[in-house]
Amino acid sequence: MTEKDASVLLEQIRNIILNKPVFGELEDRSQVFSDLEQAVSYLSHCLRESNEFIKNLAEGNLDVPLPSRHNFQAGELKQLHAALKHLTWQTAQVIKGDYRQRVNFMGDFSRAFNEMVVQLEIRENELKGQAEKNKRFNSLLVSIMDSLKEWVIVIEEESGTILYTNESARKQFYDPGTGLFACMVEDCPLMACLKSHTNLEQELRYEFKCFRNRTFQVKSYSLLWGEKRAAVHLITDVTYQRENEAFLEVMAYKDELTGLDNRRSALRTIDSHIQKGIPFTLCMVDMDGLKKINDRFGHLYGDEYIRFVAKALKESVRDIDFTCRFGGDEFVVLFRDSEEQAAEEIMELVDKKLSAGGKIYPMSISYGVVYVAKGMGLSPETALNVADERMYRFKRQRKHKNDGSEIEGI
Repeated sequence: MTEKDASVLLEQIRNIILNKPVFGELEDRSQVFSDLEQAVSYLSHCLRESNEFIKNLAEGNLDVPLPSRHNFQAGELKQLHAALKHLTWQTAQVIKGDYRQRVNFMGDFSRAFNEMVVQLEIRENELKGQAEKNKRFNSLLVSIMDSLKEWVIVIEEESGTILYTNESARKQFYDPGTGLFACMVEDCPLMACLKSHTNLEQELRYEFKCFRNRTFQVKSYSLLWGEKRAAVHLITDVTYQRENEAFLEVMAYKDELTGLDNRRSALRTIDSHIQKGIPFTLCMVDMDGLKKINDRFGHLYGDEYIRFVAKALKESVRDIDFTCRFGGDEFVVLFRDSEEQAAEEIMELVDKKLSAGGKIYPMSISYGVVYVAKGMGLSPETALNVADERMYRFKRQRKHKNDGSEIEGI
């Protein structure tokens, strides 16, 4: 072998090691060197093909052509490729929920893979169990909400889509199936109000009065409805309750027999005028002889007498004045921005009107007046006591004047 041939062979071996193509030709063309040259080229081809296949395997490229069947080095690589392809398929099956897959040909990796599959199956079963519990709970929750007389409306916060309405809401407010409101209004103000409440950090409570004079009490909460952020609104029609409360509020300050304001209302009104510095004349009125009429003619006539006095007082005062039945046979009249003399003149006219009333029993009133100016510092009770004392003075004077009257106490 010449030195040049040795150099060529050495370069060819170096190229094989470095995975480079083989170059160079031998000078000696004998059969032995020719065979040697072919062997080196074949080895170089096998190595380059195997190295390219290994590179693809390392990068996870399994869908590549396999080395030729003449590549004596690629046998185990082909087995590894087949194992990886099968492992990929098994992994895909596990992803689909087939937890029967097991690997038994890759040592430590097999143990880790098999344990992973077992844990995934356990966790999925736990999730399925929890999902089933949630499903049953949601079914129970919906059943409970459908049984409520209150309206329940669930609205997705982001889109404003109505996710749920219970049976009461569907019948009396809004039916998602038809998209119609019970009030037959296309743009329902209540629904617009409900959709405006989003991202609630705590319970929101308020009352909403619609154009049909119905009053609704609304409680709103934010929560997850399925996987959607939603606002749940619990709506109660409190129209009757509020009307009843308003009626009771009125009745608390009204006298049932006469329809006038009562003692409570009188004290509040007098105190309000004093606090605001509005001058007024206060008149305490007492019906003469009510007890005697009740005893002689009966309480129906006594009630008639009371109503007649109430009517006479109400008709004799101005709209800005205040009249009330203070209790029993007593009335209070508050003359706003009026002096004592003017109030006494009105009371005198009322007394004359009653005396000429034409009943089977005599009617008259005794009265006492007191003027309350701004800044006097009187309390309602003090002003009433002064008027009451003056009324009794008037009554005593009348009794003395009419001593011997048919009906005592007049």
